Amino acid sequence: MNKSEIELIYNPTNKPMSVAVLLSGSGTNFIAIYEEQKRLERLGEKDYGRVDVVFTNVPNCKGARIAEEYDIPVVNLSSKKFFELTSSDPNDEIMRSYYDAAVISQIEAVCSPDLIVLAGYRRRLGSLFLNRYKNKVINLYPGDITKDYLITGVDASVQALRAGEDSIKCTVFLQSVDERFGSSLIQSTSISLKGCSEKDKDPMNEKIREEGEWKIFPYAVHNLIAKGCLGVDSENNVYMDGVKLEQAGLQYAG
Repeated sequence: MNKSEIELIYNPTNKPMSVAVLLSGSGTNFIAIYEEQKRLERLGEKDYGRVDVVFTNVPNCKGARIAEEYDIPVVNLSSKKFFELTSSDPNDEIMRSYYDAAVISQIEAVCSPDLIVLAGYRRRLGSLFLNRYKNKVINLYPGDITKDYLITGVDASVQALRAGEDSIKCTVFLQSVDERFGSSLIQSTSISLKGCSEKDKDPMNEKIREEGEWKIFPYAVHNLIAKGCLGVDSENNVYMDGVKLEQAGLQYAG
């Protein structure tokens, strides 16, 4: 692949990368990203991600309240009320585009984001949104997206146990228009599930957050993307400093 055909997710400009965070709940991954931002600011770093706006489709959710406490601009549009008032199906692609257009308008009234971070955002984005920010929307899954046993509606930790796995990795990936998971950017170290059973779902998920999510999500934003390390080609292959990564993406070394 000609390196000229690799497009950086973000090209550093010697100033903070503008980040918009979308969330629907407690915002724990948002907090991890923001805390790393503040640490880098204190160190005098120039190339890092700065959360300039938080959008939520669940007004007054915990994550939005925390963002307000941090003095970060918060914008919202209740997806529940939107689809109720328009008497429309939340899965209708046309109405999804109308909703997403309103979301884009609210975000861009505050800033022009270089990166969109889905930090527990419980709304599927439509093609209008994802084409607007092509290869600029990242998400996280608390499991290994390269596994062929994955299904929707069941916790990743439970699926791993059912597949006979004794460990799990979580994955930061590019959100895709046509697929559940786009290209993998980075995976966590292996998180042990030994001695766990399906009834241990909650403590397993907390362990995955602490040992995986809260490490690789901030790392992906601040240490990889904001510093211009990651790029994508026309076939959605991911590159680290110009070198093509394997399907699973970069493996976090801790």
